[in-house]
Amino acid sequence: MRRKPLVFAIFFLVFGIWVINAQNTPGRLSSGPFVSGLRAETRNNLIRLTWADSDEARGPVYIFRSTMPFGGDIPQGLEPVEIAYGIQSYIDEFDGSGTFYYFVAASASPEQRHDIVIPDTNTVMVIIEALAEAIPLDEADTGPLPELGISGLAARVEGEAVIVTYNPEGVSEYGLKKAVLYRSGRPIRRPQDLLNASIVLSGVSSPFVDYPIPGLPWFYAVLLEDDITGGSVGIYPGRNATRTAVEITGGQTTPGDGRPVRSLPLPAMSVHNAVPGSDRLSEIPDPEPLSRETLMALESVTKTPAPPPPDKKPRVFTRDLAEIAGGEDSELMLIVQNSFSKKDWRTASEELSRYLSLPRSADTEARARFYLGQTCYFSGKYREALVEFLYVRPLYPNEAHVWIEATLSALTR
Repeated sequence: MRRKPLVFAIFFLVFGIWVINAQNTPGRLSSGPFVSGLRAETRNNLIRLTWADSDEARGPVYIFRSTMPFGGDIPQGLEPVEIAYGIQSYIDEFDGSGTFYYFVAASASPEQRHDIVIPDTNTVMVIIEALAEAIPLDEADTGPLPELGISGLAARVEGEAVIVTYNPEGVSEYGLKKAVLYRSGRPIRRPQDLLNASIVLSGVSSPFVDYPIPGLPWFYAVLLEDDITGGSVGIYPGRNATRTAVEITGGQTTPGDGRPVRSLPLPAMSVHNAVPGSDRLSEIPDPEPLSRETLMALESVTKTPAPPPPDKKPRVFTRDLAEIAGGEDSELMLIVQNSFSKKDWRTASEELSRYLSLPRSADTEARARFYLGQTCYFSGKYREALVEFLYVRPLYPNEAHVWIEATLSALTR
């Protein structure tokens, strides 16, 4: 019976040593906020991660991937993917099969990352089996080529700009239809890749001059707006999507000596050129009270009403408003009749993502994604909403078509 105090003493001694070591580990916090509810969803050769951000740590979120489980320390050599706070989702691409482990770390700032591994909370394991429908990364085409559409898409660097050119097939039929230009930092090989892409311009014409951020690789795709709204998006690398990336180095060469130069940046802000009567030795001046006219102007600005929300109202299928019974639909009906109907978009999005993390029937999944797309739309996440509505269209074309048009309109305004 006397062994129990000894056991407890050893336990607390070991725990105290672990806490001291954690506190003395460079670049690591011994305790602190963390993300929660990390879930993974696989579709073809994509892994979609979703989580709930911490209310206490509002810095960037860092996503680690490894072929080994995460323990107390992050393995050396792993480079995380940085995601801005509030996104709460990330799509990863894989090639082949295997077991992958993900760890999502919250941070107070880029210099204060919380590397606290909590199993089944901010870590998740994903087992990928070989899928016949998975598309290899070096696959050239995604299906039979259409007779009409965009072809010959090419992008080349000229100085500090990218020149995008393409050929419209069948000018008489396609010439008056809008073409949408996408840009992405990752290859665009299938419709799902549009989630990571940005719309540069709707109604683009060839040639088009783009000015992306220098020093990064960029891929382009041009799609017809009617194909997007009709749910018949086809990505064909080498035809309507670029196979290789283009990159602006950020510098040019002078005609004389050929040395690399760059465009002049904006002048730096300093006290002596921002405050009248100061010089290079002046200290930062004390703030002066604003004038009455300035205060009135600021007050009028703060009272300016926010722009009205999109002219759309949430839509719900009648069956999901019926009395909740049992079966697969009961949980979905509960979400719709509670957080969704209360327009609590963040909660509804989290609940729907968890609901879709498990296998569902085609009809039930389509309805759940229809609601998830609406939560993204009303949260201002229009690109994510567009992808969800495109998934819904095969089963519910009429309902999806209305929301696809509204989402495209929101993306281009």
